[in-house]
Amino acid sequence: MNTDIDAVIFDFGGVLSSSVGDAMLSVMGSVGAPIEHLLPIMLGPLDEDGGHPWHRIERGEISAEAAFAEIIELGRQAGFEDFPAPPAGGDLMTSLAPGTEMIAAARTVRDAGFKTAILTNVFHEAHDWRLVCGADELVDVIVESCEVGMRKPDPAIYHYTLEQLGGVAPERALFLDDFPWNITGARAAGLQTLHVADSPTAAGELLQRLAL
Repeated sequence: MNTDIDAVIFDFGGVLSSSVGDAMLSVMGSVGAPIEHLLPIMLGPLDEDGGHPWHRIERGEISAEAAFAEIIELGRQAGFEDFPAPPAGGDLMTSLAPGTEMIAAARTVRDAGFKTAILTNVFHEAHDWRLVCGADELVDVIVESCEVGMRKPDPAIYHYTLEQLGGVAPERALFLDDFPWNITGARAAGLQTLHVADSPTAAGELLQRLAL
């Protein structure tokens, strides 16, 4: 067992489930414009936490209906008359499949005595995400951005999660996420990290890193 790590913190989408990003890309693909032009309109700057509607919905500040209306208007202002709304909460969750290998690894990690948490950027209307991976029985602590008014990659939400785990020191926590900017935020907060490019492969890397 690895003695340098006390806690493991998992992202949800792309780690414990299939990628949320894939669902977003599918919607944006219907516009017929380069993704790099559309992504900032729908999701705002990926590497910061600011005032974009998507950021505000994930901090629980506005409803999905209000956020999607603003995003569609941003699309119109950018010259896209039929800019699509992001997938609604239920539609988004039904598009996801459980990450069976990572879920099994998370159980192994917890059973071995490590503290565990899920830290996810999510909005209130997507509350069914917990059912995709059995989150309530999987880890010790669940932190949802919309419930705490913070979101990744803000270092504050990583520190908040560590506090919920009983005050784990940042350098003794390992954070897994599929988005590089969230990995950067975790590193800025002092955590060890594992970037998940492929969830099944990363599940094996996690167990190897913890010597389990």
